[in-house]
Formats: sequence, structure tokens, C-alpha cells
Amino acid sequence: MAAWPFVLFSIVFAALVCAHFLPSYRAWLSTCGEHPADIDPDYVRMEDYFARSFRLKMSEWRKLPVYETLPDGTLLIRKGDERIRVSGPCEYPARSESDDILAVEGDFRCGTGCAFNREIHVRGNAFIGPGTRLQSIAVDGNLQLGDRVMVTRWADSAGEMELGSDSVVRARATSGALIRLRRGAKVGSAFAPVVTTSTRDGEDEVISTEAAFDRLEIPASDGVRSRIDAGRQRRIDPKKLHRLGADSWIYRGDLNAAAPVRVKTRLVVWGDLVLPAGSIAEEDLKARGRISVAQDSVCRGSVVADKEISFGPSSRFQGIVHTGRTLRLGPGVVGGARGRKVAAYSAGILELAENVTVYGKVASGEHVAVVTGK
Repeated sequence: MAAWPFVLFSIVFAALVCAHFLPSYRAWLSTCGEHPADIDPDYVRMEDYFARSFRLKMSEWRKLPVYETLPDGTLLIRKGDERIRVSGPCEYPARSESDDILAVEGDFRCGTGCAFNREIHVRGNAFIGPGTRLQSIAVDGNLQLGDRVMVTRWADSAGEMELGSDSVVRARATSGALIRLRRGAKVGSAFAPVVTTSTRDGEDEVISTEAAFDRLEIPASDGVRSRIDAGRQRRIDPKKLHRLGADSWIYRGDLNAAAPVRVKTRLVVWGDLVLPAGSIAEEDLKARGRISVAQDSVCRGSVVADKEISFGPSSRFQGIVHTGRTLRLGPGVVGGARGRKVAAYSAGILELAENVTVYGKVASGEHVAVVTGK
């Protein structure tokens, strides 16, 4: 039997296999010897990445040749199809509109209902009038956004930042000092040493006392009798509590205590977790359902839930808070402390009541909003 049909088949089969790799080989040849494109890790590491990048670009753009000098000393620089306007301290009247990139060497103010369709860099302080629309703004001093201001991208200030009532920053709001959110304000995320909804200036960190009253211990201490009546103790079923490791336990079901508890270990709950008022969690909490932390309670570890998380009035958390749905921080809630930053994140809406203070970051997959009556 002749061997040439098998040889021909082998050649055709090998050609078909090689043809699958031909596009990849051609792509490799076209990029051979080139440097790979940089993936800047600071994009995720630095909260103020956009502002830093814009300031760096602005310093480079300022070196471009000036094509016109106006009578008031304003310099006009052409950058492709865009124009950069370099001026001293300035004030725009109400309903002004600008399509230029603004570089302001001093303070910046604008009246009501203005529209700035490109980036703004301010060397001093900035006040944005009510109803104004901005693309993005970087301020080297303090930034005050009036009521109903809309920032379609990001806002950054080296000093304090204030968002007026019903103002919106759709992406990141970052500050080197403090971010104050007034009633109805919304942001994509807010990051600063202090993020607060307090209406009082100069408010110190809230310090609450952990009253020395009886708490049910989870897990219970051997040989220690609780003075809490048996009826309320039965709300925690010891048969559902199982050890996972040296410092972690699991509760198989909903855990809804009828009396304040002290959770002494890491705890995973296969259901909903409700901590009564005055409870203390020494370690991390995780629930497959929702977590409700009542008023005057303290969570020293991280708090993670697949569903909603709510913190009642004057409660505190000192670790990471993460929920797959809505996160609600009630009046007087404090997250973290001076020198100890935390983060609170929700995949859904994050609602902040008034007089909430978070030392670090609040972020949401939808938006962070200051609400009333919560």
C-alpha cells in the first residue's frame, strides 16, 4: 500500500494546525522589540490618582508656547484642538460658560448657574456657586461646592472640601484634610483623613463609653454564670454554634440575641445577625444574610455581609465594612479614629445619616448619599 496519501494527510493536517497560530505569530512579530504599555498600579492604589495625573499634565502643558496674551495678563495656550487659559485670581459672574482648560494662579470664584466644560486647576481656594456644572476640579487650597453643584467626573482639594446640599460628584471626591457632606449630597466615593456629615465645625472625635453591664458571651465562658435571665439566653441556641478553628466559630442559622452580647472571637453566621444595643464584637463578623448593629454598639473587627448592613445611632466600627447590597450608617456613627483609617463599601447604595464621621473612605457601587430621617 502506497504511503503518500498518509504523508499528504499529515502535511495538510499540520498546515491547518499551524494556521491557528498564524495570527498570534504575526501579532508577536509586529510588537517584537517594543516596550510593553505601562499599566499604572497607582490607578488603584492612589485615591487621588486623577488629580495627581491632571496636575502633572498641567505642569507640562504650561510649557507649551503662548499664542496670545490678553490685556488683563491672561495667557492663552493651544494644545491640539483645546485651549488652556492661564490667569491670576478670578471671579466668573453668574451663568458664565467656558470650554477652556482653566489654570488659576490664586483664588477662584464663580456665581450661580455657571458651566465649565473642561478641567480646572486652582492654586488657591475655590468657591463654586450654586447650580454650577463642572467637569473636574483640582484645588491646592480649600474647595467649597455650593448647593446643587454637579461635578461630572472628580473633585480634589489639598485642604478641606465641602459639598453643599444636593451637590453631586459622580466619581471620586478626595481631600488632604476633610470632606464635609451636607444634606442630600452624593458622591461615587469620598476619601480623606476625615469624611463627615456633621453640621458643626471643629467637632472632635466622638468617644462613647462602653458601659459595664451584663452581656451574653459568644462563645460562653466555661464555669461562668450569666446574670441575664434564661429566657433571653435561649435566643442563642448553643447547638447551632460550632468551632471552626482556634479563634473562629460558626453559627448555623439566624442569630438574633434578646440581650447585649460580647462576641469574643471571629464569627460566621449562616443567616442574619442582629446585635442588640450595647453589644461589643471583639473580632471580625461575617454573615450570609444581613447584619444589624444596634445603637451604642462597638465592632472592633471587620464587618462583612452578603446582604444589607446597618449601624444604629452612636455605634462604632474600627475595621473594614463591606456589603453586597445597601449600607446604612445611622446618626452619630463613627468609623475608625484619628490615625486609624477604615473603609466602608457597599455594592449598592451607601446611606449616611447626619453627624456621621468616617476616618478614611466611603465608597459605593452606585452612590454615597447623605439622607435624613435614618
